[in-house]
Amino acid sequence: MDLAVIDASVAVKWFLDEAHTRAALALQSDFIEGRLTLRVPSHFPYEVLNALTSSRRFRNPELIEAARDLDRSDMVTVPLFGAYFEQTVALSLQERITIYDASYVALAAALECPLFTADATLLKLGRRDVRNIHIRDYPERV
Repeated sequence: MDLAVIDASVAVKWFLDEAHTRAALALQSDFIEGRLTLRVPSHFPYEVLNALTSSRRFRNPELIEAARDLDRSDMVTVPLFGAYFEQTVALSLQERITIYDASYVALAAALECPLFTADATLLKLGRRDVRNIHIRDYPERV
């Protein structure tokens, strides 16, 4: 079973019809069916729900249902502690990106797995220790 980190930009596509939603849904399907193991930083659910709220396409009942869906997914969240937290802070300062963004990159580096994202800031990082892959490149099932 493959291991990957996803950021909130991927999970938002599970709820909103956007560019590359089909690829994000293929990744979600692989996760649900056990072909893919996902890890995310502990702030992930909050970031996803914040993005859905900001989209103005979600009202209270839909947002609560999205929160329940994220909770039911049993995705493993990794708390920002110890060496992982220190690497996140160092990466944030070095790359001049937010702690939120740095936490995804640092987690993928620590787990030695790819990071799937649609975030332009993360895709521009030229790091050798992390494979930042645009979600559009995730193989869709036919």
